[in-house]
Amino acid sequence: MKCVGVISNLTKDVNGKRTHDVVAKLLVRGFEVFVSNKVSDIIKIGTPCDEAFIYKRVDLLISLGGDGTLLAVARKAAEHGIPVLGLNLGRLGFLTEIEIADADMAFDSLTNGEYTVEKRMMLKVDLKGKDGRTESFTALNDVAVAKASFARIIHLKAYINGELVNFYPADGLLVSSPTGSTAYSLSAGGPIITPHMECMLLTPICPHSLNIRPIVTDCKSDIRIEIVDKNRDVLLTVDGQEGTSLFEGDIVIVGKFEYYTKLVRIGHRNFYKVLRAKLSERLFENDDLK
Repeated sequence: MKCVGVISNLTKDVNGKRTHDVVAKLLVRGFEVFVSNKVSDIIKIGTPCDEAFIYKRVDLLISLGGDGTLLAVARKAAEHGIPVLGLNLGRLGFLTEIEIADADMAFDSLTNGEYTVEKRMMLKVDLKGKDGRTESFTALNDVAVAKASFARIIHLKAYINGELVNFYPADGLLVSSPTGSTAYSLSAGGPIITPHMECMLLTPICPHSLNIRPIVTDCKSDIRIEIVDKNRDVLLTVDGQEGTSLFEGDIVIVGKFEYYTKLVRIGHRNFYKVLRAKLSERLFENDDLK
């Protein structure tokens, strides 16, 4: 891996100092480093280019930010088969691999080939509008069909492989990958799933019924969510970062994506140790929501 792209979240590194340091450390070790034109204007080192070109040119991507930054990078990198190393500028994350203070150690490991690549299942999302419009998305964490601005509940129907699962009067429904089971779904009361499994999790958000519970289904299934409401504000959101409005009669279909996110791992990262540490934090202190 001699050609590296650095994608930096400049809201966490406003003056670009830490991004500059990361690029400099890579250059010293003989890597060719590509950065976006915007980042290059700030840090003045690395090879500048259009960000879309980075995903076609490099052997490895370094995501510099938090889990949110890595999610955005992962969705773009998956179809190109590019592995991603998450360098954390925020608090302890479930996805980001290395703290910024440990960058030298990580880059030495990359130079010496001392790393592994871990595959994570992703989700594909197809929107079929009642009016004929279609849109497609991919997600690493989750897909949410949920109410937007109004406080009232919405009404949804969910099907798995064509079979009706339930009618949901709720704030919304989540379809999560195993990786996403520790994200929004966890807050909504869903189970934690070991990230190496391949399955999908259907989790209701604040359901107005005592008999509605989360459901885990096979990754080969397709989950179909139908919007039943009239004149309600409903949104489809992907990894909490992309989305579109939904209307009565629209259908959202979620299944397994053909490509995987590839995460670079340095050394042995114990998922359960990270889980214990993360769950001991107070949620309002999570600063990767920016």
